[in-house]
Amino acid sequence: MIVKPFAPSPLTKGLQALVTRMQPTHPQYQNFQQELKNKEAGDFGEQYVMKELQQIALLNDCYIFHNVILPSVLPMQIDILLIVPNAIILLEIKNIRGTVHFKSDPRQLIRTSESGEVHVFTHPEIQLEQYIQSMKHFLDTQHVSIPIYGAVVFPFNNVNIHREDGRLPILMAKELPIFLHKHLEKNKETATMTEIKNIILSHLQHRTPFPLCQYYQIDASALRRGVYCENCGEFGMEKLKIGWQCQMCQHRCRDAHIQALKDYYMLVGETITNRECRDFLMIESEHIAKRILQKLQLPRSGSNKYSSYKLFGL
Repeated sequence: MIVKPFAPSPLTKGLQALVTRMQPTHPQYQNFQQELKNKEAGDFGEQYVMKELQQIALLNDCYIFHNVILPSVLPMQIDILLIVPNAIILLEIKNIRGTVHFKSDPRQLIRTSESGEVHVFTHPEIQLEQYIQSMKHFLDTQHVSIPIYGAVVFPFNNVNIHREDGRLPILMAKELPIFLHKHLEKNKETATMTEIKNIILSHLQHRTPFPLCQYYQIDASALRRGVYCENCGEFGMEKLKIGWQCQMCQHRCRDAHIQALKDYYMLVGETITNRECRDFLMIESEHIAKRILQKLQLPRSGSNKYSSYKLFGL
């Protein structure tokens, strides 16, 4: 039973908006383009593992969460969390290509790409051990005692892994059924899955680095303004009486402004005024901007020209 289905991370969506609205000549453009590529690869790997888990028959009556953030003394953002009858299992997903060397002293992950570039990262065991300790601390505060296990999982066979001595399992996705079966047999049931599921659901947190311009210290004036055409990729769709029309390809879309306002939320801020809306969507009419914002039934504060609309949840 999947209680929290896969969804691309908010940061991925934000980076997609940032790269789309940033000029290619911006000095940080290539860095963000690479960061987006890495995030999309990570999301793709997690999605693949989630699909693999759904096909494992012995997990039919278990709970699976994706991208779990819980309150803890240490940061805890778990890629995939499984609640099985006798344990909690944390999976750290690494979608990395090339040759990967797990060093044990000091603990590092050294990756050599197909082009020969060498990159050094923190060993994923360190992060996973922190998550296991944080999860134990969290459950202690809820007076729940249950074994907690973890594994680093590589979704695809496009990686060549070299490993020195390690403390936690490193698996390929296809090995998960055997790994999980061992843990399902290992212990007797110590707490009800439903009890733990309800505790986790009641404490889930949603953290985002929005607005990204503030997070990355980018001047919002560097962003490309206007409504984006999903057909040809150009900005500056023209507002018609009903909907929007692209000046370049003549494509029409009734609700093209919604994505633009989502971009504003992720990049600039969670509230927007009529003037800011006009500036970002590149429309002149105050009345049209007011109609757009009011039709979306957004929470509003202030009155008249001092009104601002909350974009959260758009």
